[in-house]
Amino acid sequence: MVAGTQKTRAHLSCLAMFLWLLTAWGTVHAGAGPYHNYKSLRSRLASLARREPNLVHLDTLARSREGRKIWIAELGRGDNETRGTRPAMLVVAGIEGDDLIGSCVTTSWIESLIESYEQDNDVTNLLNTTTLYAIPRLNPDAAESFFASVQVERTVTVRPFDDDHDALTDEDGPEDLNGDGLVTWMRVRDPRGQYALDPDDERLLVEADPAEGQAGVWRYLPEGIDSDHDGKWNEDAPGGVNLNRNFPCQYAYFASDAGLHAVSENETRALADFVVDHPNIGIVLTYGAADNLLKCPEGGEPPGRRKPLTVIDEEDVDYYRAAGELFRETFGLDKELEGQTFPGTFSDWMYFHRGRFSVATRPWNLDVEIELAADDEDQETAEPNETSDQDTAGEESNEKDEDERNEELRQRLAWFDAHRPDAFLAWQPFEHPDFPGRKVEIGGYRPFALTNPPRDRVADVVARQSEFLTALAQKLPRIGLAGTEVKHLGNSVFAVTLSVENKGFLPTVLSHGVRTGAIHPTRVTLGIHDDRILSGRRITYLPPIAGSGTTTRTRYVLHVPDAREVEFTVVSALAGQFNGTIELSKEQ
Repeated sequence: MVAGTQKTRAHLSCLAMFLWLLTAWGTVHAGAGPYHNYKSLRSRLASLARREPNLVHLDTLARSREGRKIWIAELGRGDNETRGTRPAMLVVAGIEGDDLIGSCVTTSWIESLIESYEQDNDVTNLLNTTTLYAIPRLNPDAAESFFASVQVERTVTVRPFDDDHDALTDEDGPEDLNGDGLVTWMRVRDPRGQYALDPDDERLLVEADPAEGQAGVWRYLPEGIDSDHDGKWNEDAPGGVNLNRNFPCQYAYFASDAGLHAVSENETRALADFVVDHPNIGIVLTYGAADNLLKCPEGGEPPGRRKPLTVIDEEDVDYYRAAGELFRETFGLDKELEGQTFPGTFSDWMYFHRGRFSVATRPWNLDVEIELAADDEDQETAEPNETSDQDTAGEESNEKDEDERNEELRQRLAWFDAHRPDAFLAWQPFEHPDFPGRKVEIGGYRPFALTNPPRDRVADVVARQSEFLTALAQKLPRIGLAGTEVKHLGNSVFAVTLSVENKGFLPTVLSHGVRTGAIHPTRVTLGIHDDRILSGRRITYLPPIAGSGTTTRTRYVLHVPDAREVEFTVVSALAGQFNGTIELSKEQ
């Protein structure tokens, strides 16, 4: 099937899903858009499992602190044992509480796959030979704040935590002071503040630069009061462990949102146990704030034995570069954008500690939207004749003189002005009890506006992410047999050569996967007694096999007077397994 047809079908499938969601908006929450609260997410996943019980297998990974089930969907044809030995990919969404679109993408991807099964040859083959694990929402408690009567954006769990180290927990959180049902931001006129009004857009604040003769006259705070009267505002909000900061890789001890210790939460411990219990997972994609797809991550040589690797092994970088190129092509980006990571992320733990190919991205990225809008504008305004260097020299000089400190924030606000004007609430005066006689204004971005797309962008985001997920799953390593050579040496002695092939894209084990020791090497096991093997071993461990048809050979000399065939098994932790038979013949 041609790529264009695949993309068209994926877009149509996701568009149909989005139109269905349009009819269901009123049943979820007023203003909730296409996003699911806990009950509707549970209902939709259960419906998919009932619809295709031979393809979708729904289970509970864990329960959140407030008792909500964390669902995991397992996709693939075949029984439990078979699915557990196939190459597998894991997708984790909703690991941070402000991610609603990631849950939407993940559930919609599941639906698009089962709709395409037996209609699309590539999808049919994928689900017949691969196991896909999907966790649509790892932090359901925080996500529920999107659907609350007072909407406040939260990334962390509801575990009580003493953020300000005053021996009290959750005593100073934000409040909806102006009664609009949203917890937004305050700016307070204060000569000791660190901000000034942006000269290009007074809706924004810019950090004052004393070296430029600027004095700060504004403070910028979350909406609320100083509940504990300590001179700080909303510094100890309800909750707080960010599940995507709670994993062992470069874990930030004592950080305010990292938890008591690594994998301290039910959710993170259950996820860690799951990946340990499912060693067939070869690719992991995490939807969250971290990103290593927009820009190829830094690579380097492994350090000494006693030092941990902190950058991608240089032998693995090309695979990350290829995944990034695929991702950017899917979204229509023609250049790299800046990515980021944080201490304790799940995606870093899966690569640096578990040795898996682990990628991460925001399910919706405002900077991508801005870049695509800029590309469209450049194409529309491009002149047929090139402008001379002399004509542009003055313009370049003027640009250098502009204050670029707030340029990124200005670009974001300009995009919202054009595509979702209600995302930024105009600043309104408010008589604040903690600041008598001072100018206080409440406004700024709506909760969740910066992390989830406007309604009219959801269908496109879902379609493109679903397309990428399916293409990424097809990059898994896949073990196979390239050929068997048998030569009779006389007296029932046979020289046997097995050529084992990796038909997939990724290697059977990444270079860093070998270093971690967390992945069992590929092995060939002969179904014959040891005393029949004159040369070689009954169990032979193979080195990592690169993808794209790379082969490796294993050789034996066998003395088999009483059989015409020998069975063998090839098992690869990440690339699957297969059984075969060596046909023995004394005819030359």
